Amino acid sequence: MRMNSLPGKKPPELLAPAGNYECFRAALAMGADAVYLAGKNFGARSYADNFERAEIESCVQFAHLRGAKVYAAVNTLVGDREIPELVDFLKFLQSARVDGVIVQDTAIPELARRHNIALGLHASTQMTVHNLNGAKAAAELGFSRVVLARELSFDEIKYISENCGIETEIFVHGAMCMSYSGQCLMSSALGGRSGNRGRCAQPCRQPYRTDRGEKFVLSLKDMALINEIDKLTDCGAASLKIEGRMKGAAYTASVVEIYRRCLDERRKPTKDELDRLNRVFYRGGLSSGYFDGKTGPRMFAFDKPDNPYAESVREAEKAVLARAAQNENNFKIPLKAEIRFNTGAPIRLKVKAQSGASTDVKSDYIVQAAKTKPTDADKIIGQLSKTGGSVFEFDDISVKHGGGFAPLSEINALRRLALENVKADILRRYDGAGPAKPKLPPPPNDIPDGPERRGVTADVRDRGQFRALLEFERENEKELAYIGVPIDELCEDPAPYEPETERIIILPRNIMHKDEYENYEKQLKRLKGLGFTRLRIENISEILRRDEFELFGGRRLNITNGLSAELMRRSAGLRSIFLSPELNMAQIRETAACLPCEIVIYGYQPLMLTENCVARNLGRCPCGNEINYLTDRLGKKFPIIRDGGSCKTVLLNTCPTFMCDKMGEVKQSGAALLNLCFTIEGGDAVKKICAACFGGNYRPREFTRFHYYKGAITEKANRIKI
Repeated sequence: MRMNSLPGKKPPELLAPAGNYECFRAALAMGADAVYLAGKNFGARSYADNFERAEIESCVQFAHLRGAKVYAAVNTLVGDREIPELVDFLKFLQSARVDGVIVQDTAIPELARRHNIALGLHASTQMTVHNLNGAKAAAELGFSRVVLARELSFDEIKYISENCGIETEIFVHGAMCMSYSGQCLMSSALGGRSGNRGRCAQPCRQPYRTDRGEKFVLSLKDMALINEIDKLTDCGAASLKIEGRMKGAAYTASVVEIYRRCLDERRKPTKDELDRLNRVFYRGGLSSGYFDGKTGPRMFAFDKPDNPYAESVREAEKAVLARAAQNENNFKIPLKAEIRFNTGAPIRLKVKAQSGASTDVKSDYIVQAAKTKPTDADKIIGQLSKTGGSVFEFDDISVKHGGGFAPLSEINALRRLALENVKADILRRYDGAGPAKPKLPPPPNDIPDGPERRGVTADVRDRGQFRALLEFERENEKELAYIGVPIDELCEDPAPYEPETERIIILPRNIMHKDEYENYEKQLKRLKGLGFTRLRIENISEILRRDEFELFGGRRLNITNGLSAELMRRSAGLRSIFLSPELNMAQIRETAACLPCEIVIYGYQPLMLTENCVARNLGRCPCGNEINYLTDRLGKKFPIIRDGGSCKTVLLNTCPTFMCDKMGEVKQSGAALLNLCFTIEGGDAVKKICAACFGGNYRPREFTRFHYYKGAITEKANRIKI
């Protein structure tokens, strides 16, 4: 049974996770409309079992026979060296008839266009789409669906869904990352296990010391929107997604079963159902996440609690898996059959399913005159009814009997052939009724000229750092190519910055919800009137061209290969593009040889970008430019600052990336712009770092080379032209 939809309104799809085949079957047995899974490579849950190619083909057929869909997660960032393997895998997924691919890397839409790969493209939540412009940009890039950021409220989801022109998908249950998906480098920085490669070590689930003691201040409770059924069906999302490819079959079966029933019956869960959701996975209880538009301590389990359901978990798991197995066994596709059995003629069998799939087959065997006892109708019906472990069953068999004899093996063989043909026809009809060939991005625009200036750039957080830069330049007769200044800082008092309008790049907030975006447009209009003409973009929401500004691509675009760099640069008309800090020197060199790139050579690397204000949750909101810290069990301190003028948190690395003493190597990378990113530094430190870039011998007491010599995307990269 499926949810009854309102007139003219299609019910949302219930989308379930599958990390292995047992989970896959459990999801469908409990009523999932679609399942998402991954192959052995390119999936953002590399520690799940995942699926071999033959298993994916089998899963697609298994699901399509049941009227369900299969989406493949191809949602890691990729290096240039992996592009040929990625193309081969995408072609396989097309031949396997998957219903869509979930994508983070913007190279994939371009590969689909170049290689005529007709797959539905779904923009992963790791693309950090969080406003209407981002969803529209996804549509422009060729995506047919966008998985919205978890950090959106009901009102925002509804607004985007009703106005973006493509399908939207939202998470409704499961674990929540503390950081916006795709914007977390904490695991990558601390242990080399990149979340953008599906290898997250989950440092957010560890305790940190604060002035309130040791707390799990970055560990969110699991999301559960099961109490919001009416809003889920009214928010406009085409798909309701359950998280959990790393969890077991009992978890999948339980969550799907409860959401299926509540959706179908349009009701809130019972207390028993809520207890069952907590029982299958417990992290201090469940929360409604950001769906109600609120943040704060209620979303966290600061003190890791004991699991009150621990003693009953095993029994509950056995029970739900037994129900799933029973549901799977009970699933049958009813068929009608007509068999003609006449002496001197082949046996002829016509079979038809309710879907319209049908077959008409006949035997090579000629029915013989009966020497003793003819093959009667009851025997024929009995043999046809033996469908064994098949998903088919005959609910109506008509026998047109003209006498004669045939071995029962002939009837069995004809039945097997008919069922194979009906199965093939069902799958063929399913494929034919699927989505049309997706809209792919047009050939990119002409590449704009590169940056006017090349050399060292700097980003500042406040006017004190800005003054220190100018003082360094005057005292040392040096000049930086560009200076990035936060938009909120510029708008608060533009006067100190106006003499440098030719060099200043406006730095927007990294996250801009609907109301913030409207204010951002007003800020840009004001600054343009004051002569500021350069703007950095950090999200695909900004790739729709702004002809009134010269645009520079930011690091949060997560560019790790030349193909995505070229596509993003041409789509937005970028002068240059920041490369991901997860690339090593060789990878930078290969991409920078093809287009103007920018890399960070100094700065406290942002590790998390969070909607929740970490400091405010601890009772000390950093209004203004106050800096707070979290301390891990090794005594390392993580600075916490604000995202521009917002209350969103940027958690920084414990020590800065520093390559200023390696300027010879850095320049050989071919990057056009070498960035100094200042966040928590005072004026004297700013001057010392600048001096180090121009031959000084200063080194911070503690620093990291980050991924310059190791890399987190591939071990080695060669530029491969496709």
